[in-house]
Amino acid sequence: MSRIIITFAALSALLSCSPGSERGGGEPPAMVVLVSVDQLRADLLDEYAPAFSHGFVRLAQEGAVFTGASHRHATTSTAVGHTTLSTGVTPTRHGIVANDWWERTNDGSMVSVYSVEDTLSPIVGFPAAEGRSPRNIYVDGLADWILAADPGARVVSISKKDRAAIPMAGHTRGHVYWILEEAGAFVTSAYYREENPEWLDRFNAERMPEILGSPDWERATPDSLIGLARRDAYAYEGDGEHTTFPHRREEERRGDLPEAQYRWTARTPAPDRAVLELAKVALDELQLGRRDGGTDYLALSFSQTDYIGHDYGPMSQEQLDNLQHLDGLLGELMEVLDQTVGAGRWVMGLSADHGVRTIPEWVAEQGEDSRRLSREEIRHLREVADEAAAAATREGNDVQESVVAAVEEIPWVREAFLPREVVGEPADSFAALFGRSFSETRHTGSLARYELYLQLESGVLLRSDRQGTSHGSPYWHDRHVPFILFGGGLEATFSGEPVFTYQMAPTLAHLAGVAVPAELDGEPVRIRSGGSP
Repeated sequence: MSRIIITFAALSALLSCSPGSERGGGEPPAMVVLVSVDQLRADLLDEYAPAFSHGFVRLAQEGAVFTGASHRHATTSTAVGHTTLSTGVTPTRHGIVANDWWERTNDGSMVSVYSVEDTLSPIVGFPAAEGRSPRNIYVDGLADWILAADPGARVVSISKKDRAAIPMAGHTRGHVYWILEEAGAFVTSAYYREENPEWLDRFNAERMPEILGSPDWERATPDSLIGLARRDAYAYEGDGEHTTFPHRREEERRGDLPEAQYRWTARTPAPDRAVLELAKVALDELQLGRRDGGTDYLALSFSQTDYIGHDYGPMSQEQLDNLQHLDGLLGELMEVLDQTVGAGRWVMGLSADHGVRTIPEWVAEQGEDSRRLSREEIRHLREVADEAAAAATREGNDVQESVVAAVEEIPWVREAFLPREVVGEPADSFAALFGRSFSETRHTGSLARYELYLQLESGVLLRSDRQGTSHGSPYWHDRHVPFILFGGGLEATFSGEPVFTYQMAPTLAHLAGVAVPAELDGEPVRIRSGGSP
């Protein structure tokens, strides 16, 4: 157990004492693997380090770990983060500025747009489901660059979420799959193919009922480790009633239809197992990484850290148990890649789309200033903005400036930004973060209808539910994520220097010897062997 208990930070101190040298050249890897763990705030790797014994330990001991990594934009959500990781540019350039945004129509009204919606690309086998594709993304990504360099490259991207699997595959027409929750099955859209491959249908029929049909979520964390997380019975998590292990399907699901089972399982660790199992099938069926002289691409996004984090918080017994589960899955993935592709013949980048705020009531119990907004307070914000806009219109004043002035009088509002305050090179660091999320046509947040950007005070959670937590702010807890490179001949290194998530795609491309577009926001990180990058 001694090697497990060491934290990422402690291991960093040990390894940074070694002299470094530039990594030498060599054969390009047979496979590039991009892994995103949805909502994995970077400090959780230290908090729960004693619980890890598989994938996370191997990454810490053998990978190039950057402990100062972060997103450099303000709108920290799933679609935004995955697109940033895979394109090498910030949201203002790749266009995915939120999971959902508002666009103004010709008559002046606003319509809601989902990040990967596409009515022209129906779901294969489920024509009534909403279509999906990457058409809303402005730029190509890592998968496109790999395919441009090697037209025979095979591209696979898999996740529980469509807004994760689709961005990580760029605009390629590869094998891109996500789970349609009401069906309990992996699906794709007509953008990618007209019918499912036989092996996907077989997997859905034979394996998915087994994986998603679990009747209970039992805690696997040994008693010796449960002290790493806060107490299990906590009123501000889950549904406020079923807050302790074991979580019973018959007690917690809503309804008896199969969809109720799938929706209950969707908030347990099970879908991450499904993602890995389908990836293993794809590795065999498509012979990924086994072509002579070619480089294939595999992208996996593990979503359950996000679902469980929203429900129970990052410091919960449920999240501890889930990350132990994920640690095992990552270790299994790495072993499978060693066996099928070959040790040293593949390179992996692991990061996250965003972090998360600790449940505010727990933070307050520790003596810090933190709270969640009530429904009345959120409604008050909207009323103040609308009243200010109406008065400005009557009096002939500037609507945006009037709304800004009014909402900034609310005590828990830190600042509201006008569009002109976030573009260019603003001196305010938060304005700069919002500037990298800026769009002239796609508007986000509570003041989207006025095309303004709202920043709350750091201790305030914009979530009116009485339980759980969320993300989406420009603060460090939502931007601080892991950035780890592994394999392909890289040696163990640690660095606390700042790196940014838009550097992930160009770095993996560099390691694969793949050309990237000019004028990306991110350059490849410099990697040394045996010491500091």
